Amino acid sequence: MSALHCSPSPADLPPDHIFQEVLLRLPPDPRFLLAASLVCKRWRRLVRSPAFLRRFRAFHRTPPMLGFFQNIWTLSCLPAQGKRIHFVPTASPAARISPPPGFLGLVLDCCHGRVLLYSYSNKELLVWDPMTGDTRCVSAPADLVGEDVAAALLCAAAHGDHTDCHSSPFQIIFLDCKEDDECQVSACVYSSETDAWASWAAITTPSLVCSDSSTLVGNSVYWKIDFAEEDSNHILQFELCSQRLGLIELPEGIRENYMSDIHVMLAEDGGVGFAGVNYSSIHLWSRRIDSEGVAGWALLRMIDMDRLTMSGPRTGDMFLWSSVVAFDRDSDELFLQAESGIFMINISSLQLRKVLEASGSAIYPYTSFYTRGTILQRLIILMYVFGGYMDC
Repeated sequence: MSALHCSPSPADLPPDHIFQEVLLRLPPDPRFLLAASLVCKRWRRLVRSPAFLRRFRAFHRTPPMLGFFQNIWTLSCLPAQGKRIHFVPTASPAARISPPPGFLGLVLDCCHGRVLLYSYSNKELLVWDPMTGDTRCVSAPADLVGEDVAAALLCAAAHGDHTDCHSSPFQIIFLDCKEDDECQVSACVYSSETDAWASWAAITTPSLVCSDSSTLVGNSVYWKIDFAEEDSNHILQFELCSQRLGLIELPEGIRENYMSDIHVMLAEDGGVGFAGVNYSSIHLWSRRIDSEGVAGWALLRMIDMDRLTMSGPRTGDMFLWSSVVAFDRDSDELFLQAESGIFMINISSLQLRKVLEASGSAIYPYTSFYTRGTILQRLIILMYVFGGYMDC
């Protein structure tokens, strides 16, 4: 008769700090940390320790991509609230992330684990943390006049480590866009530290601002201006220190070379840039200043989409009528929308994967460490119910 297998006694196991060093080096992908919590009760206790989670975030620094938000049109909503918020997970395990109960509105931006929502009917902004469930309501400026709005959510913490900004002060750059005989864009800044809006700054633009294309580079926030008009060949700049608006002209031939649109983003050299699709290649541009102080655009890189590495089989002309619709600077993930679906491309590793069937809605990438609040606790409880724990 074979001897029964016995678990080692606690005295035979390494101390907690040894296990913590091992767990600390797990990849930041949420499935690894959740899988570790299933090993035994002791590991679950270590994984849920606030001190360990702080070390885990500091060790990895770059939060993983959990998914993206979309504003989906639906007939079940009121006319003024004709969109509902939908979260598409890209990480595993995939927890359901739903907007705060009772909120009707849309997503305007995501930043460092927080999401900026806007209600047209109530003229209110909501800064929401999906990991903790915390919310903060901000009334829109009282003299709001336009029907088209855009916004950027920024972390105002005075530190360079943005791995845990869930409770840090923030700023909202709010754009009010109106179109009469000409288009005018007004910008206003809200600070959570003063709980007040600053004065408006305004500028006349060739066309309306694209609300889904903001990016922070240095001390400025940038938006793309819609290509609807013939002279629409610019991006909009809002300088944070001076709180002034300006227009930056794009290179000649942009409308012809990138008929399916471009996306403003952080360039690979650290400046403001944009990405566009030209036939079967993605072009990455950057705005540079030469030795004489003259600013201009430079094509930094071209990515051949036919050579991207994909886990699944390719089907026909996958990238027909494709365009770049989003970019996440933390994970280097670029989102491409084509007739056959939405694809996520890592511009560093050139890995490609399909994440959703074709959809015309804007994409707002969401990154955060999956190590806080009730979502992690619910996932651990579910895994415990179906998997159980060992004693150690």
